Amino acid sequence: MKTALMLSVLGLLLVAATPAISADKHQTPNAPAEFQSKKNPIEFDELDEKAVKSVERLYGGKCKKCHGEEGGGDGTAAADMLIKPTAFNAPGYAAKRSDGQLFWITLNGSPNTEMKGFGPGTDNNLSEQEIWKLVAFIKNRFAK
Repeated sequence: MKTALMLSVLGLLLVAATPAISADKHQTPNAPAEFQSKKNPIEFDELDEKAVKSVERLYGGKCKKCHGEEGGGDGTAAADMLIKPTAFNAPGYAAKRSDGQLFWITLNGSPNTEMKGFGPGTDNNLSEQEIWKLVAFIKNRFAK
C-alpha cells in the first residue's frame, strides 16, 4: 500500500509539472516547404474599403480574443492560457514569417496549444480566401 501511495503521489507530481515544461519548450512548428513558398494572392493595399472592413471584423471575431486588438498576444482569452498566443506586433515577427507559414498555422493550428485550425471543415470553418485575407491583414497591420 505504501508503494502504491508513493507511485500515486509521484504520478500526480509528474502530471502537475508537465504543463510548465511544455509551455517553456513550445515552439510553433514550421510549415512544410510547399506552404513556406506560397505567396499570398491577396494584396492588402488593393482591397476596397468594404473588403478591409470585412477582414477587420474577421480578425475581431476570430483572432482578437487571443492575439489582442493590437496584436500583442494579450487578448481577453490569453490570460488563462498556459502557452500564450503569438504577439504579431513583436518587432520583426510578422515581417520575418512567410505568407505560407502564417497561412499554414491559421489553417491547421499549432499542436499542443489552444490555437486550433481555422480552415475549411474545422469548427471555425474559414475559407482559404478568408485565411489569406487574415494573413494580409496581419502583415499589413503588425509587421514592424
